[in-house]
Amino acid sequence: MPIIRAALGLALTLSLAPPGASAAPTAATSVSSPLPQDPALRRGVLPNGLRYAVMRNAAPVGAVSLRLHIDVGSREETEAELGAAHFVEHMAFRGARRFKDGELERALALAGVGAGRDHNADTSVASTSYRLDLTDPAPANLDLAFRWLRDVADGVTFKPADVDRERGVVLAEKEARDGPGDLVRDQVTAFVAPRLRSTSRRPIGTEANLRAMTPQTLEAFHARWYRPENAWVVMVGDMAPEAMEAEIAKAFGSWTGKGVKPVRATLGEVDGGRGLEALVIATPQVASGLSACRVQPGSPVTTTDAASLRRNSLRAVWQSALNARLSQLTNGSKTLLSASISVVDLDGGQAACLSLAPNAEAWEAALAATQDELRRFERDGPTELEIDQAIARVRNTIRSDLVAAPTRLSSTLATGLVQALAEGWTVMEPRASLRAFNLAVETVAPADVKAAFTSDWSGSGPFVTVTAPEPPTREAVIAAWRRGEAGAGPARYADVPVAQWAYGPLSAPGKIARQERLAGGVTRVTFRNGVILNLKKTGFANDTIALRLWFGAGRGAVAAKDFDAASSATGVFAYGALARHSYEELRGIFGDNALEFELNLTPYAFQLAHAVSDETLGPRLRLLVAYMSDPGFRDTLDAKFGTEIENSFRDRQSDLWGLLREAVIDTVAPGLPLGAPDRAALERLTSKDLAAVLKPAVTGDPIMITLVGDVDEAAAIDLVARTFGALPPRRPAPRPRPDTFSLSFPKAPPPQIATTHQGSPDKGAVAVIWPLYVAVPARRKEEDALKLLAAVFSDALRHEVRERLGKAYSPMVFASTPDYVDQGELDALVETHPADLEAVRDEIRAVAARLAAGEITPQMLEAARTPMLSGARASAATNDWWADALAGSAQHEAWLQDAIREEDRIGGVTLAQVKAAAATWLTPDPIVAVIRPPPRADGGAR
Repeated sequence: MPIIRAALGLALTLSLAPPGASAAPTAATSVSSPLPQDPALRRGVLPNGLRYAVMRNAAPVGAVSLRLHIDVGSREETEAELGAAHFVEHMAFRGARRFKDGELERALALAGVGAGRDHNADTSVASTSYRLDLTDPAPANLDLAFRWLRDVADGVTFKPADVDRERGVVLAEKEARDGPGDLVRDQVTAFVAPRLRSTSRRPIGTEANLRAMTPQTLEAFHARWYRPENAWVVMVGDMAPEAMEAEIAKAFGSWTGKGVKPVRATLGEVDGGRGLEALVIATPQVASGLSACRVQPGSPVTTTDAASLRRNSLRAVWQSALNARLSQLTNGSKTLLSASISVVDLDGGQAACLSLAPNAEAWEAALAATQDELRRFERDGPTELEIDQAIARVRNTIRSDLVAAPTRLSSTLATGLVQALAEGWTVMEPRASLRAFNLAVETVAPADVKAAFTSDWSGSGPFVTVTAPEPPTREAVIAAWRRGEAGAGPARYADVPVAQWAYGPLSAPGKIARQERLAGGVTRVTFRNGVILNLKKTGFANDTIALRLWFGAGRGAVAAKDFDAASSATGVFAYGALARHSYEELRGIFGDNALEFELNLTPYAFQLAHAVSDETLGPRLRLLVAYMSDPGFRDTLDAKFGTEIENSFRDRQSDLWGLLREAVIDTVAPGLPLGAPDRAALERLTSKDLAAVLKPAVTGDPIMITLVGDVDEAAAIDLVARTFGALPPRRPAPRPRPDTFSLSFPKAPPPQIATTHQGSPDKGAVAVIWPLYVAVPARRKEEDALKLLAAVFSDALRHEVRERLGKAYSPMVFASTPDYVDQGELDALVETHPADLEAVRDEIRAVAARLAAGEITPQMLEAARTPMLSGARASAATNDWWADALAGSAQHEAWLQDAIREEDRIGGVTLAQVKAAAATWLTPDPIVAVIRPPPRADGGAR
């Protein structure tokens, strides 16, 4: 059941149909005929005006997902109410009428619901949406869910003490969200569309309004807008649709609105009389960038009939074609890091925005190059080949969603459905969706795509913004844009021929030395050249395969002095391309997605992660075996590497947790490469340096491949045999080298560690760290007890610091226990206002002291364990979980067994074991670190 829609201008299909859904009729050909709704979707309206939709879906089996969507967001707030919609959302968790303080979270935890993971909400400019996912919809659990959602509708209380405590949480969330990038975004939006109501109403609100918000204001806002006719309820899961409809009617049938139905605010307007304008923003904390936007009145049209489908399909095609050109331009340019264009919904307006990132502050050259491409596209339109390729890319997205539809999770379905229904999109059955798109683009010609682009790239503006540490003047930006508009423009675009693959056809299959069946339905194949293949067929996600390449010894084979170089090399490995092919050539041969793999440096190996399908498995294996035998490390990396380093150092100025972690490492283990990076050394790195540290492992170390998903085992074994199995034998696994490193904490903690950041003056953070031990599989029971202790600690800390004190938004506690290498640790991390750092630090230690003294009840343990178990079950039903569990399992056999037994292991931990872990590890004095903004020059707080 896809939703054909435009999101940032790209036509996306959310294939949401459950298995066995019947095909819809052929899409209407009349431009005014409505598109056919998916017959598996049941919609209705209760007598009180509440709209609902239900759908049966059995992924995962037995689970149910609920969504309550209210058509009100920050757009409807008065000047005195800024932030009220979001504040009300918070109070729905704290002030639900039928649940005393903390009771809701405890009850849901015992039902297997993880806070934040399965139970959350969000507020936007236009709406507020509440979500609840139940892995076990037993009658008592379903009743609990509906009781809370009904309280959200008309049973939220606004007691003064509760409002005051939650005020601190909302302010803490605002502080957490107000990063340098957010502030730049707000300035740009206000510049582009100052008269739209949405641009002056961030859902988080203003500090002044939040501090002044009264219970009466919040209660009045809730009563005014939370009405059944303003609501959608969506329910998706492994239940009969009739039963779901009955549950919704029983829970919400008696809900009535209070008072007179309110009048909605006007959206504001787009000033059509504005022409070329510029805004410059000076900031050293954000990567330099440039954007140019044209704005029109009216939001992008929803897809409901053949005409709107064709319009949105044409928009998707021109965006895909032009973005392909911009990507090609970027990859061949020394002045551009990136460039793209999109259409953005401004809630009452729409903006077509060109965005680019210059290399080495060369904003003028970068602008000239992208403006040339923009002018050429506007003048000539795309070529026939570009249209065919763009249509194929969009069609592949729709087709992929169609194939994946039978295994789409109910939580994903419910979220997509409620958004589509609330915004008026037509929800279609997957096959009908594909047919409808094919009909919409069947007769598309270059002139049609050119006209669609011209229509979208029109309106007021362009509004050009330059962000840099030392930006040019507004006059200089305007002059540069006008220079780009002058003259005849570049020559007509010529299609770039696709390069011929230089590495030949598949090889003769390598010989298999051994094939065996392992626990969990895993097949392991060992080839004579030493390559190992782990293979597991699953039905978790149709036509999806998780691929992992595990090679070498990772950090264990990297000298400490080379750690930063090795980390940098993994980050740019794909962009280094191949010795015989450039990055742009590879994109042409294999497509954009083929190069979206990640290579990471782990303590145990280098690990490459990728997602493929049955159709793309063969080509991707050919590509990856070329990377593993003839990597390029091309010197094209050198031209842009310095700017990437510059941008990373700008970002880290306001990265509280990154800076705090570096300060801890530099204090407890001076000189360890995990501390603050050496910028000068990074800036000296070249592609040759990166190749020197990574290429030997890539081309010579042992390889293990893991494939998990909807895979034909025999065909996969043959493909691997003809690629990796056909490689020359590789050298034995490298021995651990003496000049590598591991993290060890001192026996006695240092004095409190203090450092500063250059981000928001309202942000601070505290970390309290209890060192553990170097983990080994033989101590897994103790490790499991520590994980549960961390969950108990996290729940208790959230109750104290967030719920009782209102001084933090999302406190967290976790235990990190990597096998064999670094010393483990149990960390309590809280972001809060700088003035509250000491109070929060003391509260963390007080909670730890109570736990160490044995103040852990059976109820606390089960409230932590039950969501952990439901999360473990959900994770074990994914391809990525199995792929990660299998990666490295040939060298570390206990890892696979431990992963398979995780649920039993966690379920077997006793209260006595958790108490013993708390007494052992939380009793010693911890390491304490705080980060805050630097003091002002006058000595006061900044």
